[in-house]
Amino acid sequence: MTGITQNKVLLAISAHPDDIEFAAGGTMFNFKKLGYDIYFIVATNGENGFKIDHKPRSVRVKTRHNEQLKAAKILGVKKVFFLNYRDCYLKYDDNLREQIALIIKKVKPEIIFSFDPANKSFESINLLHRDHRVIAEAAFDAVFAARNRYLLPGEAHSVKKLWFFGCDKPNHYENITSNINNKIKLIEAHRSQFSDHKSMNDWVKTHLSQYTKKYKYSEKFRIVTVTQPFVKEGV
Repeated sequence: MTGITQNKVLLAISAHPDDIEFAAGGTMFNFKKLGYDIYFIVATNGENGFKIDHKPRSVRVKTRHNEQLKAAKILGVKKVFFLNYRDCYLKYDDNLREQIALIIKKVKPEIIFSFDPANKSFESINLLHRDHRVIAEAAFDAVFAARNRYLLPGEAHSVKKLWFFGCDKPNHYENITSNINNKIKLIEAHRSQFSDHKSMNDWVKTHLSQYTKKYKYSEKFRIVTVTQPFVKEGV
């Protein structure tokens, strides 16, 4: 594992319940084993991604919240911040950036996980979902806003590393072989997202966890070190 920092606080930012689990669930367990406190931000309620049957919106929202909390409990997440935006209608604006930046200031992560704002390939309508693209850019910009002493109230905080998932140009493959079953347990918590357990299990192992021949199961990321101009590293 590369890019480990000292504060041992990690913030994962997603557009929907289950995004983090599908893209980085195994890696979350790797960091948990290293002693990291983990926090989640989930921007939308995910109510329009309901796949098992037809339910009123209020039921879908509650179900998806409960599923996210169940997955968080399995992983040992310290807190899930629900921003409660409408699924498939997430828009980039100053309010979204501010909400994320204030949470960054509050929990003071050394590492942030989110969708890769650089991926503009538009090769997958699921991966390049509008909400994913919006949260990717908002999270990236919130890192700058959080470290600026004038933009928002509160003490400035500088994030050290960005681990982008959903990337088309990865520079790191994380070995999750020992945690593939734990990753599947996290995904299983999001029961409204699939009807066939075996098909989901097989799909996760073959399509979501085989990115390099180096490891049996892996997750891919583009890791970026956040540098601060005119500041000498280590000082």
